[in-house]
Amino acid sequence: MCYPDAPRMHVKPRDLMAPDTEPTDEELALVMREARDLAVQRRATADAWVVARLKEASVFARVNTQARRTDKSR
Repeated sequence: MCYPDAPRMHVKPRDLMAPDTEPTDEELALVMREARDLAVQRRATADAWVVARLKEASVFARVNTQARRTDKSR
């Protein structure tokens, strides 16, 4: 059985910046997904920065502790 083609509807592009335009659920979901992805990326960047600073501080503390031990033994 063959069905006739559905009539083609011309969908006018929406002006998303118009004051009376409400976003669709799909548009809201897209924005929320992008916001979440950006937040996760920024969190990962911040975590990596903290890890790097902790490693630097650990190396600095180790070097200074060894230097003090060497100075005391003289």
